[in-house]
Amino acid sequence: MGTARRISGIVRASLKATALPMAVLWATAALAVAAYYACPPFAAALDPLLRWQKESGWVAAAANRLFFYGLLPGLFQWTLPHLRPPRLALTIAAQGAWCALFGVAVDFFYRLLSLLFGDGTGVATLALKTAMNQFVWTTLVLAPANAVFYFWVARDFSSARFRADWPADWISRAVLPNLLTNWCVWIPVNFAVFAFPLPLQVQLSGVAGAFWTLMCLQLGARSK
Repeated sequence: MGTARRISGIVRASLKATALPMAVLWATAALAVAAYYACPPFAAALDPLLRWQKESGWVAAAANRLFFYGLLPGLFQWTLPHLRPPRLALTIAAQGAWCALFGVAVDFFYRLLSLLFGDGTGVATLALKTAMNQFVWTTLVLAPANAVFYFWVARDFSSARFRADWPADWISRAVLPNLLTNWCVWIPVNFAVFAFPLPLQVQLSGVAGAFWTLMCLQLGARSK
């Protein structure tokens, strides 16, 4: 019971701190899908982004993550004192590089989902892609890796502090809060992301990722 209460407390505190931006994110994702299919000028405005992703592939995916997961969250951290880490420049550089690598991996994973389930926009297709993304990719790869990385970031990149603070119950203390919060944020967003054409999916998921990076930093800090 104590472990469950601790996990619940970390998740609740992080969600509370970012509840309004999360609601805005969900609403924006839903409106973006509606506008893309109902408003031709909006779809046309995204064509350059679509072509860039088609032409550049994983390079465009990495650049997207570098900006939206590194530089943009860094701007928020700089302007909002309660989110500002002690070593801001290093945090921005590290999380940008880390997320750029995952951007490449996500690009290939989205391509795999397209091969497995097609490019339809029906509820069943969107649900299958979201389930694979959240309950396989995120559960087995993304959440554990992010939990370790942001646990280290929260300790000012100190290997000594990382080793000293590393909990024996790291799955319940570090991984599960990251995973549960990920599901809360990304299950609704994934439905919207997978409704777009494949070349836009990795790009638009990066826009949503700026918020998620701030959430991960909150989780890492609260794991102290």
